[in-house]
Formats: sequence, C-alpha cells, structure tokens
Amino acid sequence: MIWHDLAHDYHAAMTTQPMIGPPCIENVWTIGERPFNIQRLVLGTHLGTHVDAPFHFIKGGRTIDTYALGELGGPGLVLPVHAGASQPITVRHLEAPGLTVERGDIVLLATGWDRKFSTPDYHTHPYLSDEAAAWLVERGVRMVGVDFFSADLPVPLRPPGFDWPVHHRLLGAGVLIAENLANLTRIGGRRLSIGAFPLKIRGGDGAPARIFGLEER
Repeated sequence: MIWHDLAHDYHAAMTTQPMIGPPCIENVWTIGERPFNIQRLVLGTHLGTHVDAPFHFIKGGRTIDTYALGELGGPGLVLPVHAGASQPITVRHLEAPGLTVERGDIVLLATGWDRKFSTPDYHTHPYLSDEAAAWLVERGVRMVGVDFFSADLPVPLRPPGFDWPVHHRLLGAGVLIAENLANLTRIGGRRLSIGAFPLKIRGGDGAPARIFGLEER
C-alpha cells in the first residue's frame, strides 16, 4: 500500500483570512522547566486543510460530529484540472481527463494551486463554476475536495452581496467540501481510496482534517 498525505502543515505564517487569523500554537509546558512538553492550540474551524459540513452555510444542516467514519472515507478519484488564476472550473474541465465519476465517490480536483500556499498569490485561485458544482451533485458524489482556498469565487473578485453559490449548491445537497488540500497533482488521474477525517467537534460547522489517499498495489 502507498499512503499519500494530502494535508498542509499548521504554522504561524500559513494562509488565513482576517476573520479567522493565524493559528495560535504556544508552549504551555517545556521540558527543563517542567517534566514534559505540552502545547496549546487555538485555530478557526476553516483554517488550513479542513472539511466543511452543511451547517457551515445551511440553516439546520448536519454538523461535523454527526458523520460516521464510513461517510468520510471511501472510493474516489483525483481529476487533473488545468485552470489558472481566478479562472472558473467548468464541466468541460471535469470531463477532460476522461475519468468516470461514480455515485458515492470522493472527488478531488488537482490544479497545482497548493504550491502557492502561504503566498499572496494563493488568494487568486481557480474556483468551481455553479454549473460544475451542479454536475458533481447530479453524479451523486459524497465529497468534493480542492487544492486551493475556497471552492467559491476568490475573495478579491467577490462583488457586493456575494452569496457563495457553490457552497450553497454542494452543502445544500449534502455534499461535503474539503479545501486547502495538498499534493494532489502527484496522484492526478488516479482512482484510489480517500480518507478525510475532521476533528469531531460537537455542533461544528467544519473542522481541520488529516486527509489522505491510499493506493493498494
């Protein structure tokens, strides 16, 4: 078996946004002064590699703690997507690799934008068009993962009154969203087992997650 780590590290200089801020990772006890090391961690639920639950945008939607492990892992595929800065990912992009998306799949979109993580350019990422999101919903996928900041329009391009149509489309249909994934391009075009296991936060609208791909050879 080959394990592929698809999550970013957490650190003080990582990509964030003003409403969340950077993570706080501080030493509470340190060996020498105390018998052992222990750290305190404070971070937003949508910072770094994470999973969005429907409750993030849908009133009365499922919270992250209500998902059984079997709903957070299973068969999936990684679609190579050639989309540039601030460019919409269309149905044509999703169909171009020639791979069949099956009902119940976890679908990850590999654009290579993760290489810009923790740089200013990371915020001018590609994004899913509403038509592409509807295409994924129609195929009955259980989760959509992206290797950039948000499945929706980049923050600098959002007009007044922006209402996050892709999040509403996917989460409203019960399709989970994973964002800020890493290392997808190295496994682009492959079908494999995928696990996206967030922290089990009671009543949580989402949570940081260790996401991985598993190939059996």
